[in-house]
Amino acid sequence: MNDTKINIIYEDFDKDNIIIFFEKKGRNMCLTFGLYEFENEMEYWDMPTKLKKYNGKMGFIFDKNINRIDLEMEVARFIKHNDLNKLDF
Repeated sequence: MNDTKINIIYEDFDKDNIIIFFEKKGRNMCLTFGLYEFENEMEYWDMPTKLKKYNGKMGFIFDKNINRIDLEMEVARFIKHNDLNKLDF
């Protein structure tokens, strides 16, 4: 097992949305997050998201009006709850 941290990258997507990329060892982890039902989990917490390809990378789109601290905390909780930092590539 490998406990290398997941890099979480927040970028502006358009005037109303941001996109979040998840990478580990230089590899995109968004499809892995999809396997763990990340979209459903975020919907449950009233933070709806969609997986989308942007600039050649897969990422999750969120509304800019979502509280950034709440979003960061929920993403961290999701990663910890699913032991995603322990996944190895």
